[in-house]
Amino acid sequence: MNDLGIMNGWKDEPQAYTKHLATCGEQYTYEHHLGQPGDSEMRTNRRYNETRTSLGHCYNQYTCQDCGISYKVDSSG
Repeated sequence: MNDLGIMNGWKDEPQAYTKHLATCGEQYTYEHHLGQPGDSEMRTNRRYNETRTSLGHCYNQYTCQDCGISYKVDSSG
């Protein structure tokens, strides 16, 4: 496992995380509704095979099951 530390403290996005975003998970397409009935567009996104572990109130660790990276996020601020 490759621990990338706390995401909130990154000055630059680690190369392993950038690679994870581009290659892990699966791409899917969904219909996004724009507010008016019948007004929608098709969009593409990625779904990642990650597990989230709670480390405390507003503090979580994410681990990718595909590439093995791990990083923490503090969402309290």
